[in-house]
Amino acid sequence: MASITITNLSFTYEGTTIPALKTINFSAASGQIIVICGNNGSGKSTLLACLSGIIPELTPGKLEGKIVCGDNIGTKLVKDGPIPGVGLQDSDVYLLEEVYEELAFPLQNSGINGPYLDKRIQEVALSLGLSNLLQRSLRSLSGGERQKVALGAALICDPSILLLDEPVEQLDPLSAYHLFHILRELADQGKIILICMHNPIFAAPWADRQLCFRNGELFEATIETPEVTSAQYKQTNAWTFPTLLNQGNSTLTENREHAVLEVRNLTYRYNTQGGIENINLKVNQQEILALIGPNGSGKSTLVKHFVGLLRPQAGKVFVDGVDTEKVPTWELAKQVGILFQNPDDQIFNATVLEEIAWSLVARGVPKRDALTAACKLGADFDLQSMLDKHPHDLNRSLRQLVALTSVLITKPKILILDEPTKMMDFELLNKVMTWLENYRDQGGTILIVTHDMRLAEKYSDRVAFLESGRLAGIGRTDELSTLMKMST
Repeated sequence: MASITITNLSFTYEGTTIPALKTINFSAASGQIIVICGNNGSGKSTLLACLSGIIPELTPGKLEGKIVCGDNIGTKLVKDGPIPGVGLQDSDVYLLEEVYEELAFPLQNSGINGPYLDKRIQEVALSLGLSNLLQRSLRSLSGGERQKVALGAALICDPSILLLDEPVEQLDPLSAYHLFHILRELADQGKIILICMHNPIFAAPWADRQLCFRNGELFEATIETPEVTSAQYKQTNAWTFPTLLNQGNSTLTENREHAVLEVRNLTYRYNTQGGIENINLKVNQQEILALIGPNGSGKSTLVKHFVGLLRPQAGKVFVDGVDTEKVPTWELAKQVGILFQNPDDQIFNATVLEEIAWSLVARGVPKRDALTAACKLGADFDLQSMLDKHPHDLNRSLRQLVALTSVLITKPKILILDEPTKMMDFELLNKVMTWLENYRDQGGTILIVTHDMRLAEKYSDRVAFLESGRLAGIGRTDELSTLMKMST
């Protein structure tokens, strides 16, 4: 049976003096789901890196203490011990071009080929909703779909230990529920599952234990389980209620005045499959519109049209009343700031400070003035201590924040933010959303793509629901919340 015992484990990254892990002691027995929470940078990902062998094999630093997995003792999981399934925080990193190949690789690397390989891939794909995507290119998938593939690669070899870092961060609520249900079944079969999450409440109904990191130290914590059952929890957080959005109630129809973003009968289909069809939507000046929907429903495809990254195959797109087909992309960028789903798609400067300042420099602002403004904005988001670091030396949540601030610094008339708060802890999320609310109150317009239903409910003025490439409905957030509570 699987077991893990960690004794006096400490780790200090090379080039730093403050330990990322400070004398960690804990054990895990088979059949447990253990949720590890804590703020960004508290030590969660570092612990999983030690357990997986990434530390010290790939990441240098000072490692002390002992890890015991079953009968194997060392400062990492040795080759003849239980090989864990690992789901990294950055699920946009993949090895091969096609989904089937990506899932096959761990099996082939373990010496498994032939009929069992295909059977196992089909089983895992079915459980995660990937069956229709096996022949797709990974680059053609949405972020949530790629996260499902990464999870499938972690599960594919049926490991006795699973190490998952923010496994549902890019999943829609229903997909997240299904994943936790799978993990609960695996734990009941005797596996050990360690899940790092900055927001542990989503995993609470399935967890056996909760640990909490604070400044590199690990503490046992009390599990705060929602009062609702798991099934109710899934339903009340999914917002998959297109019937409510479409019921014809006049108070749920959109205000058509002062639209700054508009699409009319917009259609865009990819060569393989997926895309959007016949979308009609207006986003009004001085509002926050949350765009929600299942993974792969077309949310990112839709918003790319507002900055000219995609051009309509049919229909029209207007930005501030101007047809985007008549405007070059660089001209649209003056009015519309966009944050991509993957921060690494837009980070390229040598330092965080230069990255934040670059958008201003590109617009002709003197570099000294741009750097001064970048310092000020960096201070607003507590980035002062890392302004001289290379952005790619930061963890995923901080890279996300750097990419976001590089968009915010120009204060464009319109902000399009694709999952802007993923990987962020509560403190940072609240700081970012308070900034965005102030921006909205000063006349700005914000379209946020999100799977975080609590964020949408708390901060958005209206919610639009996209499903299977079509707009299933749109309505005011407060009334949708009331209707949802009445329905449950």
